[in-house]
Amino acid sequence: METKGIIFKGNSEGLVIVIPENYSYDNILQEIDNKVSNASRFFKGARIKVTYRGYDLTSIQEQEVKKILDEKSGAIIESFSKEEPKATNVIPSHESNTFKIIKNIFSTSIDEGSCKFIRNTVRNGTRVDYKGHVVILGDVNPGAEIVASGNVVVLGTLRGMVHAGAEGDKDAFIYALKLRPTQIRIAEAIARMPEEDIEDDNSARPEMATAKDGMIVVEQI
Repeated sequence: METKGIIFKGNSEGLVIVIPENYSYDNILQEIDNKVSNASRFFKGARIKVTYRGYDLTSIQEQEVKKILDEKSGAIIESFSKEEPKATNVIPSHESNTFKIIKNIFSTSIDEGSCKFIRNTVRNGTRVDYKGHVVILGDVNPGAEIVASGNVVVLGTLRGMVHAGAEGDKDAFIYALKLRPTQIRIAEAIARMPEEDIEDDNSARPEMATAKDGMIVVEQI
C-alpha cells in the first residue's frame, strides 16, 4: 500500500502537520523542509502555533523540526507540540459550512501557493489583485476592490466591489459572513445589490454568490 506524504492542514490556531507513522526521521526532516520552504511566502510574518500528529517525535526531534520551521517558514512559531486528542463538539450548521469552505481552500492551496490571506479590513481606495484565492479576515469597506482569479472569502462584512473568477472561472464563488457589496462579479457575470439590501443590516446569516446561466445567484449558507 502506497504511503501518502506529509500533509499540512490549517486550523483555527495555526497549522497541523500530519506525519505518516512509518516514515523515517530523515524523510520527515527533508519533506518538512521542502514544504515549508515552498510555502514561505504564505507564512511570512504570521504568528502561528504548530501541532503534529501521527509519528511520535522525541523531544530532541521536536526541537529539530521546530528549528526548520523557525528558519524556513518566515513565520513566528509560537509553539510546536504533539496534537492532543479533542472531544468532538456539535457546532451550528452555518459555522460548520464556513469552516469547511476555509479548510478546503487552505488545504488545497498551501502547496500550490495560490491562496492569499489578508489579516485586516480592506479599506476605501485599496485594490487587491491576486492570481488565486483570496481570504480576508476582516471587512471589505465601500470603495475597496478585490479581484481574484479564484474564489473570494470574506470573514466579515463585504461592502466593496469583488470580482471572483476574474480570468474566466465560472465555477468561482464569493462568500461573506455579511454580503452587502456595491458590485460583485463572477467571470463575466455582474450584479449590483439593491439599495435596500445594502442598507439592511439586520441579517447576520452567511451568504455565497455563484454564477448560474450567466447570472449571479446569492444563497444563504
